[in-house]
Amino acid sequence: MPSSLDPTFHITTPRLSLWYLDPSNDAHMSFLCTVQNSPENIAVAQLSGVPAPKEPLTIASARASLVARTEKLAETGSGRYIISLNSPTRGFEEEKAEEDKEKEKEFVGYVSMQLHRYPHLPCPTIPDLGFVLLAKYYGKGYATEACEALMRHFAETKGHARFAGFTHPLNVNSQKLFRRLGFEDRGVLDVQGVVGDGSAARIAVWTKGVEEGMELGELGIGAGEGGGRVEG
Repeated sequence: MPSSLDPTFHITTPRLSLWYLDPSNDAHMSFLCTVQNSPENIAVAQLSGVPAPKEPLTIASARASLVARTEKLAETGSGRYIISLNSPTRGFEEEKAEEDKEKEKEFVGYVSMQLHRYPHLPCPTIPDLGFVLLAKYYGKGYATEACEALMRHFAETKGHARFAGFTHPLNVNSQKLFRRLGFEDRGVLDVQGVVGDGSAARIAVWTKGVEEGMELGELGIGAGEGGGRVEG
């Protein structure tokens, strides 16, 4: 299966590397299934009223769900990035075949940056940051490190200075991470453009880099074209 994604592109931090989540890469799809089928991920989804899946996510279904988004990820950077731990021998592996390097990667989760998620719908006009880790990698600072790197990449290469974060109002752990990243709590709003059926999702909204006094409605979030503020 050919891919328009550059398999050599990656964003590096002291401990991590971020790669395009590539539907043509079996290792990526296998890990995505592991994450999506984990009890922790299913529990977070159920907070939003999403019923538990009748069947586990498979590599084939994971691949099918991502193929249509590949071109957008390649052209704009908007999409998901899989996170791997840097090898202690990084820098001494030039002789190793790429296939062998791929097999040896230890994946810990993924981060995402979404902008105009659904182009046919009113959407937030600033990118929103997302993150998912396997539970065994919690508490090590990996999510913070990966999120900071992705925001820095978007600031330096795309010129973005404002970012949003959306999560379920009861997802305390995600909100703690947004706070550590320097985001501001903007309350719970009805926001359009984050689910594909055209409805507004009631979510906790966090922002970073949004100037004091700027209405979120000007950014397509909450009050204004998006929907009303429902609670503080």
